[in-house]
Amino acid sequence: MTGLSRIRFHKLSRQAAKMHAFQSTLWSLISLARKGESGAALHFGRRYRAPVLAYCQRLGLRAEEAEDATQEVMLRFFCRGVIQRADRTRGRFRSLLCAVARNVVRRHWERQRAQKRHGLTESLSNLDVPEQVSDDTFDYEWLRHLIDLALLRLSDESPQYYEVLRRFLLEEMSHARIAEALDISTCSVKNHIYRGKQKLIRLLRDEVRDYCHHWDQYAEELHHLAKVMGTTGSELTASLTVA
Repeated sequence: MTGLSRIRFHKLSRQAAKMHAFQSTLWSLISLARKGESGAALHFGRRYRAPVLAYCQRLGLRAEEAEDATQEVMLRFFCRGVIQRADRTRGRFRSLLCAVARNVVRRHWERQRAQKRHGLTESLSNLDVPEQVSDDTFDYEWLRHLIDLALLRLSDESPQYYEVLRRFLLEEMSHARIAEALDISTCSVKNHIYRGKQKLIRLLRDEVRDYCHHWDQYAEELHHLAKVMGTTGSELTASLTVA
């Protein structure tokens, strides 16, 4: 094999490795749903309903209304042709889900206004309709959901790291208080926090990888979510590799 051929071979091997790494669980799920597998639709709903529900509430819907709207989003995905038109090679899945959710909520407020005109509901001044909620709101809820999924996996795979991180990040306990609560040294606490954060970032990347189709889309999504995270998001995109 010549030098040029060897370079081309290794380049193709790297590209193949990248594509192999993106056997997306999400799109496998969508493929099964398209074939009529009811279990796939149920699994999809359980996995992705949380950010949709939170987004609907942020758009001004009451708890019961948000539950109904979330159910409508899932029905539109699987029963009204959205899933048939979804193309993993075009756009972001997150953006598609956001667009469907926003449309469902918009239709909800249109029905409310129509009923108002016919004197069937309370004044719109009491409906608490938000004037402007950007798609960034959905991105925030989406990111929070991914972090919740990553934390859940961390609690299963590395409970010792999870217990320290939960107290440090969520309860804002000091190193000394965590050490006392878990009966370990402050040095161990610091070590668990460092290692736990590293593992949490890897798990968060796995969650993002799960709904991306190829490497470029994955890298783009990580950069976008890092912006949503703000200054703490740099670790999410540091040293991007195939592994």
